[in-house]
Amino acid sequence: MERSSPHTPVTSRDNRQVKHLVSLSDPQVRKREKLFVVEGVKMVEEALRDRAKVKQVVSSPSLTRHHGKGVIKEAEQSGVDMLWISDRLMDSVAESKTPQPVLAVVEMREPSEEALLDHPARLIVVCHQLQDPGNLGTIIRTAEAVGASGVAVTPKTVDAYNPKAVRASMGSILRLPVVRLNDIELFLGKCIKKGFQTTALVLSGPTTHFSLDLMKPTAIILGQEGSGLEERLLKDVSHRVRIPMAETIDSLNVATSAAVILYEALRQRSQAK
Repeated sequence: MERSSPHTPVTSRDNRQVKHLVSLSDPQVRKREKLFVVEGVKMVEEALRDRAKVKQVVSSPSLTRHHGKGVIKEAEQSGVDMLWISDRLMDSVAESKTPQPVLAVVEMREPSEEALLDHPARLIVVCHQLQDPGNLGTIIRTAEAVGASGVAVTPKTVDAYNPKAVRASMGSILRLPVVRLNDIELFLGKCIKKGFQTTALVLSGPTTHFSLDLMKPTAIILGQEGSGLEERLLKDVSHRVRIPMAETIDSLNVATSAAVILYEALRQRSQAK
């Protein structure tokens, strides 16, 4: 392991550890190594504090003059390896346009489908073929905010550990169970066997989310931006649900739609307590 410090930071992209860090921008590498990157003081502190499996903290010298000195202390107390790289190199390797002087390499959690099906909240969000990482990250954040069981993502959905999705989740990806599905129809079948109502959000459903009993165990299914859900998935769902809106608006962003129905679920469940 090459030694580095705030006074002698690594300056070359040819450094072995830096090359490995850069390689994690590739979703296939992330999946193979089960590692992803979080950026920024708050996210790194959360990862260290929440006992996420932080493999390495990467910092640039300006961190010692930054409000993130607590990160250094947390990393040292946790015994996490620290790699110091130059500020210029940090600007080069970080995904964000104006990066903070710290990021961390974190081990992915791999919860099972049963972690969602058996969770006491009994409220699952299923994301099918979503393409925008910002939408997925926002949905993960909202799901945690309402106390949902977790989020399930289908194979053609954007990677939940995409840097933009990680940033949009604002730390929720570190805590909320996010499960990769191999087969959405098989998973929905498991939901039904476990007593869940399967609820698809569509543009022209026969009922609105206001009239749906979200006190029941519920799996909310969200389709791809633009094209929505395929008919093969809709034919067997318990409910096709629409969100009412003014005639001048034909649709809502998928992350906004998720927030609307998830907070209706929270409202109903809160009133019942």
